[in-house]
Amino acid sequence: MTEPTPDEKATARAGCTHFLCARAPMTGADFIAAMAASRHIGLGLDHYSNGPAIDLLETRVATLLGKEAGLWFPKGIIAQQAALLVHAGQRNRRAVALHPQSHLAIDEKDAIARLAGLTPVRLGRTERHFTVADLAGARENLAAVTVELPLRRPGYQALAWNDLQALAGWARQEGVPLHLDGARLWEVQPWYDRPLAEIAAVADTVYVSLYKGLGGLGGCVLAGDRTTIDAAKPWRVRYGGDLPVAFPMIVTALDALDTTLPRMADYYRRACAIAAALHGVAGITVFPDPPQCNAFQVHFAASAARMNQAMLTVARERRCWLFGWFEQGLLPDSAMGEIVVGDATMAWEIDEIIAALIALRDAA
Repeated sequence: MTEPTPDEKATARAGCTHFLCARAPMTGADFIAAMAASRHIGLGLDHYSNGPAIDLLETRVATLLGKEAGLWFPKGIIAQQAALLVHAGQRNRRAVALHPQSHLAIDEKDAIARLAGLTPVRLGRTERHFTVADLAGARENLAAVTVELPLRRPGYQALAWNDLQALAGWARQEGVPLHLDGARLWEVQPWYDRPLAEIAAVADTVYVSLYKGLGGLGGCVLAGDRTTIDAAKPWRVRYGGDLPVAFPMIVTALDALDTTLPRMADYYRRACAIAAALHGVAGITVFPDPPQCNAFQVHFAASAARMNQAMLTVARERRCWLFGWFEQGLLPDSAMGEIVVGDATMAWEIDEIIAALIALRDAA
């Protein structure tokens, strides 16, 4: 069975009126109108990362995370390399501990090695976070330890609070900075049921995305102590991240902090409710169960190719868009997709979601 083409997917999606994951698509005109209506629109344009809107954003995020300072970047790949390069330079070491399924390890085309010149040290098993024992077994003198929280690829898995504190305790004892890849830290906070600042306190530096769960146009913030953040600033220029004007990204991020961040607990509860309602539905399995943030995996007893074709069938017949893609599952003739709860998901009743997922299963 052939995979749907991008054009086929785009055409089917354009005909849909309901969207299961995250946010419904917006037209360019709708986006401009929403930005123009922002209460932050009067802050004025920035110029090469300087301006009142960027200052406000950096201060708000640093305060939320309980850190001395924050620094805006247009991309997380730049922010994280900047943080790790500062940690490495301060300790004259190059090895960085990371998980083999982390974004740093898989999704950045080896940038950590090819651009930053750092040595990735992959620790732990693919299906769960690494442990203190894994760290203690590392042979290299580490410049930093990175923890992706939640760890997206193995199912948006968080770390038990005691385990996270244990990692932080090992890093402090060994004098190794801990860097938190918190691209989805906003989303996992309700599962911890602790203030963001308390979670971020385990780490020396924290990166948070402003577009993934929050829904801003783009960008991120790196937060930490003032000395580290000041040292990271030149790397923003060196990596081409000092944009002439970033105002649209900044305004949408500020709006997201106002409107989307307060809804993260609702998104998490809805994710748990969807997962619970799928218990006992033949041919559909949730992981992790219950979810540990607003996102989780859904596994179907059919091949990825069949699921991707079934997705188009359901989109055309029911005018609902359920998943963007499926990939091969761990078992033969199984496929995995992701549900990410956001405003679009909240517009559905739970029984409507379950009925749509069952229709998808049957179509495959």
